[in-house]
Amino acid sequence: MSRENNNPFGPALLLYLIIFISIPVFGQGGPQNLSSAQKELSKIRNEIARLQQDLAQSRNTLQAQIDNMQNLDQQVLLYQQSLSLLQQEIRRNRREISSLSVEIQKLAKQIKVLQDKFRQQIVFMYKYHQGKELEWILGAENFNQALLRYRYFQIITRSVQRIYERLQSKQEQLKNFKDKRTRELRQQQQLAAEKTFQQKQLLGKRQERQKQIEQIKRNKQLLELALQEKQNSLARLEDIIATLEKARVEKNSESRQKFDWESLPGNFGRQRGKLNWPVRGRIAHGFGKYRNPRLKTVQVNNGIDIKAKKGSPVHCVSSGYVSLVTYMPGFGKMIIVDHDKGFYTVYAHLEEVFVKKFDKLEAGKVIATVGDSGSLEGSMLHFEIYGGNKPLNPVRWLKK
Repeated sequence: MSRENNNPFGPALLLYLIIFISIPVFGQGGPQNLSSAQKELSKIRNEIARLQQDLAQSRNTLQAQIDNMQNLDQQVLLYQQSLSLLQQEIRRNRREISSLSVEIQKLAKQIKVLQDKFRQQIVFMYKYHQGKELEWILGAENFNQALLRYRYFQIITRSVQRIYERLQSKQEQLKNFKDKRTRELRQQQQLAAEKTFQQKQLLGKRQERQKQIEQIKRNKQLLELALQEKQNSLARLEDIIATLEKARVEKNSESRQKFDWESLPGNFGRQRGKLNWPVRGRIAHGFGKYRNPRLKTVQVNNGIDIKAKKGSPVHCVSSGYVSLVTYMPGFGKMIIVDHDKGFYTVYAHLEEVFVKKFDKLEAGKVIATVGDSGSLEGSMLHFEIYGGNKPLNPVRWLKK
């Protein structure tokens, strides 16, 4: 019988050498889909660029100096948020690289097993498929043995084909995994470089901001203007609470219609003197009027200011829904939580914020960290409670 027509696996040994001796050349791979963190980082970069442009165009007036401090304040917050997102992306990247490395190891082991099987069967095919298969079959002691040998030879032939196809598939998977890992490693280097750059920028902005604060504190006119900005923000905050309360009464706001308020555990109005503190620390300024030692003027405080270490966790004092996350001059990064039935809590001077508008919160949930945004006195938490459309003394509501 003709070797050319009856030896479909004659070139198999050559194919084996081509597959397992050649060194694969991995490509660069296509573009990756941007993660949500990367999209958010892009928005933050644009916002920082806008603030820097505003800062460069500011005029040398008293109001401009206050505006500059607020501008730098917001840039610091954005750089902090950017670093947090970068760290999140770096952790995701490391997990992906680790997972890919495990898969690559698994595939390498599977390929090794298949290589050994393929090698054994190629040797058999090479030995009996060079015109000797008929001699091997006819050399059987009886007809049954000859039939078994014939069937065995057919099985070996099909098996070689299947193993060869599996090897091709596994090699392609391995190449894809290695390509992806190469891209992830390259991205890891880029993320690390950007993180270093952002840390330097953040440090610079913090130093600029601190210089601006010191200048304001030394200049009575600037200090008066800064405190007036805070009082203006206090009035705006009261307006925001009034608007939220009006929407609650009229039941026409998005949040009132979207959430099942009856499912909220507990009743805020019955928790007077029972609420856990939002953060550990000491009270720097109490509720009501207090005298500013520098200006000898009376200031109004609608809440309490709790001195706490920067980065300390801020807890929601009772269940509710996030009504607003915003920045306000004099208060910095701020969260307002609606507890239903006319009760609201306010958390300000925040650094990192872990919640967003409309999030449902349980009592004790960590919603942010303490910062110094909007503060002229370092890191602290400004905490307010509103009920019946007016500010309440938080000390009377918190546990003794």
